Amino acid sequence: MDSINSLVAYFKENSTLKPDEIELVCSYFHSEFLNKEDRLLMEGDRYQKIVFVVKGILRVFVIDRDGEEVVKNFIESKDFFTDIESFERNLPAVINVSAVTECTLLTLSKSDAELLINQLPQWAYLIKMGTMQAMSNMIRNQNFLRMGNSTDQYRHFVKCFPALAQQVPLKYIASYLRITQSSLSRIRKQGW
Repeated sequence: MDSINSLVAYFKENSTLKPDEIELVCSYFHSEFLNKEDRLLMEGDRYQKIVFVVKGILRVFVIDRDGEEVVKNFIESKDFFTDIESFERNLPAVINVSAVTECTLLTLSKSDAELLINQLPQWAYLIKMGTMQAMSNMIRNQNFLRMGNSTDQYRHFVKCFPALAQQVPLKYIASYLRITQSSLSRIRKQGW
């Protein structure tokens, strides 16, 4: 029940839904749990769910030409996630998503989302607005990756994302910052 309370609180704070509408929306979400390093989504899968992260951290990554994982984004508690193309158009995913920490999730299947739209037409609008907000946040959060040197980028990361800096393994932070793990270790030894 704690999980649903997190989602209720999120909608109360971030939407114009009335209490009975929030209750209806939340009734369609189902709990899921991921252990550390469990995969949520693999490239090539068709992912037909919207995810709300109640607790934990997910990482979004791709596999480069050399077979190396490249972290593109982190999804924290109180964030929504879906692979838009896979969810809306049933296309194979081009990303991978796995748990960095143990994660408690609430998920809404595509079929339940469609049922919900029939009962609450404004849900479609909320999904679109949420998607646009998530994309905007991701772009804004990653702007620092184009400025300064590696030390500056790491400083910004620690300042703006303290929970991630404390909980995410260095190899994933280094990948996200597009530097080697040994370079990141040197930066940290210099007082960062």
